[in-house]
Amino acid sequence: MPERIGHFCVPTVKLGLFLERKNALWQVYMKHWTEPNGILLIQIPIDWQYLNSGHGDYEERSPYGFQLYEDPVGCFQLSCYPLSELAPSIAKANPNGVRKLSWKESREDDSEFCTHLFFGAYYDQALIGKYIYDAALEGDKRIDEQLAIVNKVLCSVVIVPENDRKLAADLDKFDRFTGSLAASHDLLYTAINAVACIEIIAIAANQIDAYLRLSLVIAKQLEEKTDHIETRYLYQADGEKGIMERKVFEDALKSQIIDLETFDSLNELYNLRNRVIHRYIISDIKSRDLVGIAGKYLNALEKTRLILRDFEQRQAVVPYGVYGAKLGKTPVTDDAIRSLHASANDKHLLEKYKRNVSNRKN
Repeated sequence: MPERIGHFCVPTVKLGLFLERKNALWQVYMKHWTEPNGILLIQIPIDWQYLNSGHGDYEERSPYGFQLYEDPVGCFQLSCYPLSELAPSIAKANPNGVRKLSWKESREDDSEFCTHLFFGAYYDQALIGKYIYDAALEGDKRIDEQLAIVNKVLCSVVIVPENDRKLAADLDKFDRFTGSLAASHDLLYTAINAVACIEIIAIAANQIDAYLRLSLVIAKQLEEKTDHIETRYLYQADGEKGIMERKVFEDALKSQIIDLETFDSLNELYNLRNRVIHRYIISDIKSRDLVGIAGKYLNALEKTRLILRDFEQRQAVVPYGVYGAKLGKTPVTDDAIRSLHASANDKHLLEKYKRNVSNRKN
């Protein structure tokens, strides 16, 4: 992965939007996690994997599961539900929301598993935490260590004000987008090292598209002086009709992100890429031709990267937008790099590309 992470946007530290951080020391080697609907934010260890988006057995809804990437000894789960539905009496007694978070802990063990339960209420949400592990590990030092971390994670909960929840959810999509973009460079460098021209062409085409999409998001924010994120450019759910690559080219031309010459060049490359991907066997294209096409794609990739860099720099001096003073990316520190690497690990879920991100201090 290139160290040019200033052009990826290290995942945004969103807790600063809604609350001052409770404990600066606790931020070290941590990463934020946002509930998919933007309801709450927590800080989790950087070496914990979020399970719901990475495993087919989970859906993006409560309970949300987390465990260590390597040698997990247990699983932490967190659920949130409207307080008025799960605890209507508490909601009625606190019409303005529960202002102080406290947790009640209990146990629910059986012959196979031990479960530590945590119940809490905060603002308009009822919260349930669980830490589940094999009964044979009861008393294991590793369990005690993880339970200490669980308690700190539970204390880091921030309930996002209702009016800001869409922004929090959109920022999470933005962070996943930038993490995926960072991960794609691992694939590109592997393809370059292997002189795998078809892979180079396919990945570079994806990255050009991504750079233009991000440029479109920033250009819109600059034009409208807003924090609003056009997530339709950054995320496409399964079964959802998204914005196609050529439409991105057209939108970039209309927004004056690219000029007509670049637009025509990208469309020419698009046609070449389709010929390579879909018609390599049934056309007269030769493997020798792929080298030249791959070179053209890499040149176009660098050109669009510089376009994105220009928009990032323009937004860095204004108080709005994903790179602005309010929501802007974190400084390029060791922790920020670890956070970016963790996002890439989440995208890959492959041992081949996994980076060590913990490096915990004793």
